[in-house]
Amino acid sequence: MRVSRLLTNRRLFILLAALILVTVFAGLTLRGRVATWPERALMDVENAIAGVIYRPAAKLTAFLQGIHDLRDMYAENAALKAQLQNYSALSAKLNDLEAENARLKQMLGYKQGAGARFRLIPAEVIGRDPGQWNSGLTINVGRSAGVTSDMAVVSADGSLVGRVAQVADNSAKVVLITDTRVGDGVSARVQSQGSEQPFGIVVGSASGTGRLDMTFLSPVAKVRQGDTVVTSGLSDIFPAGIVIGTVEQIHTGVQGLTQSALVKPAADLDYLQEVFVIARTGGKS
Repeated sequence: MRVSRLLTNRRLFILLAALILVTVFAGLTLRGRVATWPERALMDVENAIAGVIYRPAAKLTAFLQGIHDLRDMYAENAALKAQLQNYSALSAKLNDLEAENARLKQMLGYKQGAGARFRLIPAEVIGRDPGQWNSGLTINVGRSAGVTSDMAVVSADGSLVGRVAQVADNSAKVVLITDTRVGDGVSARVQSQGSEQPFGIVVGSASGTGRLDMTFLSPVAKVRQGDTVVTSGLSDIFPAGIVIGTVEQIHTGVQGLTQSALVKPAADLDYLQEVFVIARTGGKS
């Protein structure tokens, strides 16, 4: 049995070797002339045998190469996703740094401009009650930095935010100007186009969330929409000339005996991150 197999394998080997030799010989002899019928038949047989062996091998090779390429594609895809996540994180961090840089530049500009009038203590907002968003906030400076109660607090651009209500060693509670519970109002004046600048009291508005009401305006005062409202200086807490906001609406009372205005705060009280505490004024103006 084994001997017959060996003989059969030897015969096949001899046959293949003979085919190869014949093919080589035919290739050498066919140069420059047309192949004869036996030669063409032999070439056809050779091509058929080569096709039977080569095609499956080529398909297997292509299949294995496809698996390898697919694995490389998955690895590249994972690497690209990781790079995209890193890019998104870096982009978000860059945006935060750019926003912070812009705010700090704004604070520096205000501090340099107001340095002759005020001694400013920079602070960061570190706490806020979501249920009382328009009432107050907590800052990270306190008694150790020279902060005391009833000091005015302004935003990075110098717009009025509120006043210090309670002080600890390293923090303080600030009552916002939009507070409607404990806010006692701010003495203010309207920078109108006329020679007279009407006075009134600004308090947190009960009708408009995040807005202010300016009351006790003279019924004959000429107040227009878009006028700027500033602190009057008739207070030991709020120095004169600090921007409070702009007039949005004017309301006239019964029979025109009273007049009030709805004011939009100049400071973006919803997104405060850095503020100044005005520690001392250089005099009223």
